[in-house]
Amino acid sequence: MTEGPRTIPLWSKQMGIVLSFFLTAIFLIAQPLQTAEPAPNFGAVEFHRVTLRWLGNAGWEIQAGPTKILIDPFLTRKEPTAGKEWQTDEEAVLKIIAGADYIFAGYSHADHIGDVPFIARRFGSKVIGSRTTTNIALTASVAKEQLTTISGGEKLMFKDFAVQVIESRHGVLARSGRSRQSKSEEVLQPWSGPILGNHFVEGGSYLYYFTFGKHRVLHQSTGNFIEENLKGLQPDIALLAATGNYDFTDAIKILRPKTVVIHHFDEWRSPFSIGIPASNRKRAQRVEQQVKSVDGNINVIIPDFLKTITLE
Repeated sequence: MTEGPRTIPLWSKQMGIVLSFFLTAIFLIAQPLQTAEPAPNFGAVEFHRVTLRWLGNAGWEIQAGPTKILIDPFLTRKEPTAGKEWQTDEEAVLKIIAGADYIFAGYSHADHIGDVPFIARRFGSKVIGSRTTTNIALTASVAKEQLTTISGGEKLMFKDFAVQVIESRHGVLARSGRSRQSKSEEVLQPWSGPILGNHFVEGGSYLYYFTFGKHRVLHQSTGNFIEENLKGLQPDIALLAATGNYDFTDAIKILRPKTVVIHHFDEWRSPFSIGIPASNRKRAQRVEQQVKSVDGNINVIIPDFLKTITLE
């Protein structure tokens, strides 16, 4: 019998400084992967023409000069089944993805990282994500050297861009007219055996704040924020996840982006050929109304699949 992954609840930082330090110490001792370090001269990167292409759900392909970046790429577009081995639709992925230098994972549910191991193995991509993401990638035979584990607060410098990692929260759940924050779990180590549908636990949620020359792009994987962590950010473009239960008004007042692109409003379990139902577009339009209620001059884009946005 193969051993499955170990998972634990993620404790809130408010549960106590002593406990937080204790868990951090254990993590640092046990963590076998490279942990990202703050980079000097953050933001001092050469400017290139930048294009962004929506891959559906929270997925994006960003071309910055010669560098190709993926965020939460999910082209298999089916729901995982608990207890059943996960299989990426490789043909569907390769119809859209022709390469990737870096892959960033906002959190570790299947519709965000289910296709990441296949893409990373195929193209030798560097994967940046939580230790849940990197442990799942290790289990799926992605090389250790390709993986960087984040925990929030890192400032990373690459050749053509820089990125700040910002701790966030998973989307709010609505049940019986009440909203609540879901409990999160982590995968603590890789395991021997297949990856099953129920192995894709959240593992912590993160925002990525990219610097491409003069441009700043904020990516949100799931519809929630720790609003205190937004202060001081000045994105030109905010890619916001319209998952249905979060009110963006206060976040927009803090961020004041020039452009908002709304994503994660499509039917991610359905193929592109099904299109985006009118009811899903209405969800995106509700977010648009929230943005416009703060500042009518903010440009709001509700994209179609594979729409490309160019930053000059």
